[in-house]
Amino acid sequence: MAEKEVLSVEDIKKNLKDIDSKKELSDSDKLEGKKKFLKELIADENYKDKKKELVKELTPLILKKPIANYNLIYDSLSEGLEPIYFWTLDTMRDSPPAGIGLEVWKGTEEFEASVTSGYFGEIGQRSTLMQQKAMEYLGTINNIIKSVLNLIYDLKEFEIKLKPYDELKDSSLSEEKKRSALYALKGIWMDQVDSRKGRGSINMLVQDLQFVTLRDAFFYIEKPEDIESKKVDLNDRVKRILKIKLEEFNIWKEYSEKEIRKRYEIEKTYLKSQYGTIKLYTSWLKPYLIAAQKLKMRNMSGKGLINPNIINAFSNMEIEIKLYGRKEIKPEDVHQSFRDIIIDTKYYAITEIIMKFRSVPSALSGQGGRQYIHSGRTDLIFNGYAVDNIELEAIEAMELYEDLDLIESFINISLEQLEKEIIEYTKEPVKEESVKKPKSKTVIENPFKGLFEGFLEIYKPISETFVKKKKGHEIVYEELASITKKKTESQTYLMYNLYKRTHGMLNV
Repeated sequence: MAEKEVLSVEDIKKNLKDIDSKKELSDSDKLEGKKKFLKELIADENYKDKKKELVKELTPLILKKPIANYNLIYDSLSEGLEPIYFWTLDTMRDSPPAGIGLEVWKGTEEFEASVTSGYFGEIGQRSTLMQQKAMEYLGTINNIIKSVLNLIYDLKEFEIKLKPYDELKDSSLSEEKKRSALYALKGIWMDQVDSRKGRGSINMLVQDLQFVTLRDAFFYIEKPEDIESKKVDLNDRVKRILKIKLEEFNIWKEYSEKEIRKRYEIEKTYLKSQYGTIKLYTSWLKPYLIAAQKLKMRNMSGKGLINPNIINAFSNMEIEIKLYGRKEIKPEDVHQSFRDIIIDTKYYAITEIIMKFRSVPSALSGQGGRQYIHSGRTDLIFNGYAVDNIELEAIEAMELYEDLDLIESFINISLEQLEKEIIEYTKEPVKEESVKKPKSKTVIENPFKGLFEGFLEIYKPISETFVKKKKGHEIVYEELASITKKKTESQTYLMYNLYKRTHGMLNV
């Protein structure tokens, strides 16, 4: 059976454009088609390494068209922004009757301040401190990575040097292969050890003193004692020199192998230590990078546009905070008869509240240092989304991926290239453990076993009818999706209406 083709990120984007180009589909159908296509890929294990890119494509599609949408705008310089945020948070999170009992999490948090404001100056100072500390750690990590690279190259050279030694000891190899390994070691000894003796080396003896047979005999004979046992046509002078050279080679072969293996193990241990140091420094670096990312100001008017709410000559700022609340819709919420039905997909009613504050911050000095009180215009946007578990996971993961983009660009890319090789050298060898057979025990047969089994066989179909959970039918999923949409609408409107009632506004 042919393996399923795995699409690249470029191919995925091309497929999304193809869905957009289908004129026969309505905008709503195009949106649903793209969402379905991306969700299928996210659920596929073959696209696990592309999950971040898929989530970034899917999340804007989910949030593009809310089921319910309500807006509130009011301007009050006398009312702070913190009470608005915490009232919204508590009402979403608290159980009835104090709230609506949702599971709440905070989404993206963005802010922008005018350059002449005191807030901009303080945030800039804190951001600079975080960046400087992060750069110090990055410099240290880069130096360690350089040493790790050198260690990896050294270990690879050691492996090449140890290969002939391993082949000589490998009983599974042929004699010809072992002889080739021995020739390789003799060649290394002649080039790197014997050549230092100058005119006394084998090559110089052959060249200057016409010991023509010496080099061939050195490669042919393995041990000094074989000189006499093997019938070779050599004169006594050549035999004496050859015996000395073979003894020197055998001593070198024994000690060189020990030294190379010892150095190889030391370098492996040092590599493991350096890898642990990199991970330690990386764990210290991440909080500073995340803090620097959070202190980074963003232009909230859109890419390439100057934000008209921020005037450099004024002391003002703009803040945008997103809160999400979710409630799972279970089969029994549709009907009590669905309680024991098993479903593969979970459904959630999500309420998103976007709080946009255009603030004129005023400084307040206290024991804990300088703080800022925010007051000004507040825009509240209430959005409702009916989603399944894959869509919910995408919404929750989106902010995480955005925050980690900077960290990955500095850390993960450099480490990913080395990680496989580092793990290959630092992993512990697998020990083969002998499998112990369990001792046979004397089994005493139950004389009533067959009688009880007979009763169980009779009542098994009846028990399955009343107890066993059934697989959900397609109708159940349709009903769940429909109820989720209705719950989303009512839940979002309830938050909107509660806010107006509590804050003395007109309500229905």
